[in-house]
Amino acid sequence: MADEKLRVTTFDTVSLDDGDWDGPQHVGELLTYTSRHDLASIKVMRGPAVVFDLDYGAKKTVTIDGNVIHLPEGAKKEV
Repeated sequence: MADEKLRVTTFDTVSLDDGDWDGPQHVGELLTYTSRHDLASIKVMRGPAVVFDLDYGAKKTVTIDGNVIHLPEGAKKEV
């Protein structure tokens, strides 16, 4: 179980590296972002705490619903 990664959480701030992600695409009230290439970086913060700071490979989709973010499988160490 040590390899489990966060998949759903509330957030205050989401940072997507410039050029790494396509979006936002509006799907009803949801926003989606799709990674453009391998090593697409994303950082999720709640207050001053970083709750997620990893990279994704190409074609992974992140979904945001209000202040809840749904993260896909396949996150890997930040480079």
